Amino acid sequence: MDVKSGEGDGMEQKKEYGFIGKHYRMKQAFGQEELHEREAVCTREDPPACMASCPLHMDMRAVCAHVAKGDFKKAAGVIRTVTPFLHLLSKNCSRTCVAACKLSELGDGICLPALVRACALYGGSGAVSRFMLPRKSQKAAVFGDDLFALACCWELGKKGYEIFWYTTCSSMQEVLAAWGLSGEETASDLTAFDGLRITRKQQEALLREMLEDVLQEADAGCVSPALGWTKLPEGIYAAEKKEKAEQLLAEAKYAASLAERQIQGVHGAFQREKKESRLYVTMDHVEGSAALTDVGHVTKESAQAEAARCIQCQCVECIKGCVYLQHYKRNPRAGIREIYNNMSIVMGNHMANGMINACDECGQCKAACPNGFDYPDVCRIAKHTMVETGKMPGSAHEFALLDAQFSNGEAYLAKPEPGYESCRYLFFPGCQATAVSPDTVEAAYADLRARLDGGVGLMLGCCGAVAKWAAREDLFRGAMEQIHAQWEQMGRPQVICACPTCKQVFDKHAGFSAVGIWEILLETGVKPVSDGTVSVHDACGARGDAKMQADVRAFVEALGCRIEKMAYEGDLAPCCGFGGLVKYTNPEVAGKKARFAADRAEGKLLTYCMACRDQFSRAGVDTCHILELAYGVEPQPVPDLSARRANRLKLKQKLLEELWKEGFEMETMLPVVYADGVMEQMEERMILKSDVDAVLKAYEASKEAVFDEEQGWFVTCHRLDNVTFWVKFTREDDQYTVRGAYSHRMTVE
Repeated sequence: MDVKSGEGDGMEQKKEYGFIGKHYRMKQAFGQEELHEREAVCTREDPPACMASCPLHMDMRAVCAHVAKGDFKKAAGVIRTVTPFLHLLSKNCSRTCVAACKLSELGDGICLPALVRACALYGGSGAVSRFMLPRKSQKAAVFGDDLFALACCWELGKKGYEIFWYTTCSSMQEVLAAWGLSGEETASDLTAFDGLRITRKQQEALLREMLEDVLQEADAGCVSPALGWTKLPEGIYAAEKKEKAEQLLAEAKYAASLAERQIQGVHGAFQREKKESRLYVTMDHVEGSAALTDVGHVTKESAQAEAARCIQCQCVECIKGCVYLQHYKRNPRAGIREIYNNMSIVMGNHMANGMINACDECGQCKAACPNGFDYPDVCRIAKHTMVETGKMPGSAHEFALLDAQFSNGEAYLAKPEPGYESCRYLFFPGCQATAVSPDTVEAAYADLRARLDGGVGLMLGCCGAVAKWAAREDLFRGAMEQIHAQWEQMGRPQVICACPTCKQVFDKHAGFSAVGIWEILLETGVKPVSDGTVSVHDACGARGDAKMQADVRAFVEALGCRIEKMAYEGDLAPCCGFGGLVKYTNPEVAGKKARFAADRAEGKLLTYCMACRDQFSRAGVDTCHILELAYGVEPQPVPDLSARRANRLKLKQKLLEELWKEGFEMETMLPVVYADGVMEQMEERMILKSDVDAVLKAYEASKEAVFDEEQGWFVTCHRLDNVTFWVKFTREDDQYTVRGAYSHRMTVE
């Protein structure tokens, strides 16, 4: 027996997409420019307002986090990445960050200068590690007597350059003393200069004529704007004249960066860091509070208390309600970057495949985002690209696609109401309703026929959403064509859906609009059946449809229920885990989604999507569909995959026989019993009873099997579509006992 894995070696893709080593080049869905445009919509990685307002762009969010924990050394380290002058800033900062702090909207902003002072007092030495200072051969010159010049010396010196400081000052201490620092404070701030190669060249006066001679010795330099020199030679940089301490330090950082670019021979534009923040921060559930006032006598305890007031500004609007983003520990900006790399560079690594297929494309994140960041759109693009280029594993969506094919094939039914050749209405319950609760479909169809005049046709099938989620546009078009042709044949009736996803698909793609069954029932009268309190889960298909959400709630209230609000309702409602075929591609994430969505409800959870009802029932939640409640249908135990198929066929058979008086013969299956644990195994591996039946029938025809002497059972196999199924069995008195089943995408020769 020869076994060949896979579905081909991809040589056809080689011709179309080119060969790179052992990999095929992915067809790039969009370029870096579009990637950056999409990334820019997300503000997750934007700085908080305090950091953006600070000329030095100091990460005060990190400082607050460390100080709140009492780790002043780490907090001081954060500050010293941008400046060594902690004491100087604590006394001379203009406090733009305090005014910008989001807490200032409700009370006092965080007194960040007090925290800087606490770091200066309790954060240890500011000495620079020699390990971080690889010495360079180039030299730089700095001209000036002020804080700008001293800061330039530090900025260039810490990068390993030898510095010639031209000044009239007798020492560095003289510069800092002008800012009101004590001797002890000055000494503390200047420890950051230890080990730097700075040669002070004291002058009686600083004259512009000196520049030409200095440039013979130095590779670049910086000039204090206080000197007022203009038309500086190439390689010598000044900055705007500033008065405030933090502004001077920021200008020094910019000038030093320009000088370094000159030294390194780097050309081209160099932009300053942005000074605005687009970071969205909700202030819900945040209360205002008073700031620390005694900056001069800040203690460890008072600093910790002040830092603990920080709300750690960040935009998590999409993350806090999305299990997918929580599971992968990604924000949308980082996620699309990884997916882009998967499409254009990595060419289909398994990690990114999992990320792409685990997105249910529900749109909750886009609805939650203040800027409307469309993460699902990138996943859709990636999925389509991978399908088109043969990079999407065939097994990812195959079971769901075959199930949809079954719904629109063997289980498909489309007929006008008995006694009518055309219909005024057409009831489309959806493939999930027929699989999960066929009794509800039967009851709803009988009720619609009784309520509505002009004939109510029935169509049992799949709307095509499954093919769309799988990025199989060919199969989706086929489903649309099949449905549209039948709709035309029935006289273009008003389509009535029992599933919000079906309604959404028809409204967008079918060439006709649909209404929800709840709208029809509301218009024609609803009988109260309950007086309990419930929560209503909004399905993904209702996102953006305020009318549908309102109509469903009106229907539930008409049934006599009191609706209890819960977190993440309406457009912000999370997906149950079925959408996007996540149930099949990533059961772990799907299970988490179902649990998260269901846990919002205190009591009974009502849905108006049967897939949601099914997912919540699997999670052990007290739930039912609004139509089950309306028609008094007792929710049945969650059907397994085989039972779902059987339910569709039994419903078709029953309706044909009882309503249209037509026969429908279902294929007879071999007498089979399943050993303990086998059905659970088959469910996990997505193997149907019909698959097992086909394998055993193939065995009866060929009598080909391998006997396992040690276990005492036979093993046989049979290929169905792209999958080879293997069944372990024993046989006694014409009855098979299945001992195990598994499958592989392989060819057996």
